[in-house]
Amino acid sequence: MQFLWKYIDDLIGKGLEISVLLELMFYVSATLIPLALPLAILFSSIMTYGNLAEHNELTALKSSGVSLLKVMRPMLVFVFFLSVSAFYFTNYLLPIANYKWRTIIYDIQEKKPTFGITEGIFYNDIDGYSIKVAEKNDASGELTDVLIYENSDISVGKTIIATTGQMLKSENERYLLLKLNQGSMYEKLAPSAAQKDQFPYQKTFFSEAIIKFDLAGFQMQKSNEDLFKRDFEMLSVVQLDATVDSLTDYYNKCKADFTKTLLRKSVIFNDFLILPDSSNADSLRNIGITLAQEVDSIILMDDIKMIEMDLALEAAGWEIRNRKEMLLGQMNYLNAQRTTITQFISALHKKFTLSIAIIVLFFIGAPLGAIIKKGGLGAPLVFATLFFLLYYILTISGENMVDSDIIEPWKGMWMSTILLIPLGLFLTLKAANDSALFDRDVYKKYLHRLIGRKS
Repeated sequence: MQFLWKYIDDLIGKGLEISVLLELMFYVSATLIPLALPLAILFSSIMTYGNLAEHNELTALKSSGVSLLKVMRPMLVFVFFLSVSAFYFTNYLLPIANYKWRTIIYDIQEKKPTFGITEGIFYNDIDGYSIKVAEKNDASGELTDVLIYENSDISVGKTIIATTGQMLKSENERYLLLKLNQGSMYEKLAPSAAQKDQFPYQKTFFSEAIIKFDLAGFQMQKSNEDLFKRDFEMLSVVQLDATVDSLTDYYNKCKADFTKTLLRKSVIFNDFLILPDSSNADSLRNIGITLAQEVDSIILMDDIKMIEMDLALEAAGWEIRNRKEMLLGQMNYLNAQRTTITQFISALHKKFTLSIAIIVLFFIGAPLGAIIKKGGLGAPLVFATLFFLLYYILTISGENMVDSDIIEPWKGMWMSTILLIPLGLFLTLKAANDSALFDRDVYKKYLHRLIGRKS
C-alpha cells in the first residue's frame, strides 16, 4: 500500500493493462520479502512453542529428560536452511526484482495519460496542440464545435475551427485521425527576408479536412534494462565487492590528484625566502624598519602605480575566489564519491544481515513462546509485533546513521543483530530454566514481599 500511494499519480489515467499492473505488483512483492520474512519467523516461532507450552507438551518433553534446546533442534535446522535460502534470494533474485520493477515504473512514468478529450476544457497533452470541443459522443467519437490551436512554433500559429468532427485511429493505433467538417483555418505565416516589417496572414475554408496526431508518447515503450543494472540494489555480493574496490581505487586516485593540484596552484615554494628569527630582537627591528619604508614608498606612489596596484589586488582577489570555488567543488565531489562507496558497502553487508537476523529472531521467538505459554493469534501477535518493531527501529536507525556518516557501514548494518543477540541468549536461558519471566503472580508476590519488608 505504501508503494501504491507513492506512485499513485503515475499509475492513474494511463490506461494501463491489468497484466502490466500485476507484473509490477509481483516484482514489488518480491522486494518486500526481506522485510516480511523476519517477522514471519518471529511470529511463527512464538505461535509454535506457545502452543506446545499451552498444551503442556513442553512440560511432558522436559519431564522425560528432553531439554528445550533439543526440542528446538529440528526447527533450528529448518530455520538454518531458510536462512541460507534467504541469502541466495537476496543475492540473486532480489536484484532482478529490483531492476524489473524500476524499469516498469520508469516506462509508466514516461507514458502520457490516455488520450481523452473533456467537453468544454482545453486538452493539452498532445505536444504542440490545444484542443477544445463543446460536445463529445464517446460511443461514436463524434465532436461538435471543434477548436484547435497549433502552437508548435512561436513565429507562426494556426487556428482551426470546425462545426463537427470525428475521432478515428489508424490500424496500428500509432496515429489519431481527427476528421473535421465545415470549418475554417486561420494561419499566421512566417515573413520572408523582404517582408520583415510585414505580417502575412492566410485564411482557408474547407468542407472536410483530416489532421493526424502522433500517439507514440501515449504508448508504453520498453526501456533498456541495462540502464538500471549499475545501482547497488541490483548487484550480487561478488559484483558489489568488485564495485567497492573499483570505487575505492578511483576515490584514492582523485584524492591524490587533488592534493597535487592544490599544492601546484595554491602553495608557492620560494627557496630564497628566509623567515626572521623571532628570538633575535635586532632581526625583528630590521624587519619593522623595512616594512615602514615600504609603507612610505606606497604612500609616495604616483597615480599610475596606484592603479597598477589596485588592478593587481583585484586580480589576486579574483584568483583567491577562484581557488576557493575549486576547493569547494572538489570537496563536494569527493564527499559524493565517499557517499557512493558507503552505499555499496552497506548493500554488501545487507546481503548477510537478513540471513543472520532470521536465526537471531528465531532464538527470540521460540523461547519467548515457551515462556508466555500462549498460542493462537492473541498474545503471540502482540509480542511478535513489539519485538519486530524493536528489530525494525534498530535496523532503520543503523542505516540512517550510516547515511549521515555518523558510524561505519558495518556497524550500522549489524547494529540490530549485535544488540538482539544478547536478548536471544537471555530468553533462551530463561526458557531452558523454566523461568516465569512474564508471570504476573510472581511479580505481585515480589512486590508484596518488598512492601512488607519496608513496612
